[in-house]
Amino acid sequence: NDKEINLIFIETPPYTHKKFLIESIKHNKNVFCEKPLSGNLKDAKIMLGYMKNKKNFAFVNHQLRFHPNILKMRKLIKEGLIGKINYSTIEHHTNMIDEKNTENWWFNKKSGGGQVLALGSHMIDLLFFLSGEIKKVQSLKGNFLKNKVESFFSMICEFKNGSVGNINCSCISSVDSGLNIIVSGEKGTLKLNNFDKLIFENSKGKSKNISVKDNLKSEKTIGVNPWRTSLVKYLQHIVKNSNDRKKFLGADFSQAFKTQIIMDKIINN
Repeated sequence: NDKEINLIFIETPPYTHKKFLIESIKHNKNVFCEKPLSGNLKDAKIMLGYMKNKKNFAFVNHQLRFHPNILKMRKLIKEGLIGKINYSTIEHHTNMIDEKNTENWWFNKKSGGGQVLALGSHMIDLLFFLSGEIKKVQSLKGNFLKNKVESFFSMICEFKNGSVGNINCSCISSVDSGLNIIVSGEKGTLKLNNFDKLIFENSKGKSKNISVKDNLKSEKTIGVNPWRTSLVKYLQHIVKNSNDRKKFLGADFSQAFKTQIIMDKIINN
């Protein structure tokens, strides 16, 4: 009811998002919602319907869109540097799970745990962001830990533009390999290695380092990892562009709902 508050951050577990979104919009607040949009497709559909015809600012925290090298990849793809996309691939592998810590939210689906909801939501969103609408998807998942949530998933997809893509994502790697992306087209290929190294290879095999420096890496607390710096850049983007939807690059609820559909297919496969 505080009229001085005009933006609500929903940073609670996914199964609570619907409740807090509806309450926020009823009080005419703008919303920044943690990913995934919801813990299930049913609630996500209700949330999307509730936002129909609403003028409130409402976006989802897919912050990796705002890592400087990913923004550059998207810009170069849109400008036609690699021509028509042939395929896209995303790899993300970590060794971040402590099985003995049973209170860890990662082991609780309601809290957004498991590889598909926790990390897959980001990776699927990046496929949409870089390569376009997904038309068809197939997947496999595996649990190589003692708990009941998946620790690995793999998906392949076909895009509406005719290209294909795939994701491999796990939390059981011996080392943290970071985020690795390849987008290959008829004129060349863009490769991102562990967030920081962006390479362009032309159709003749010549390569060039075109990386963008993350200027927040040296900042205390913020610079701990690229997830944090990307989030801060997302927040800066909101401040600058939230009133101009043509320039705004954040994931809105309709885009997050499409990601939710893909996640639902993987989880229920």
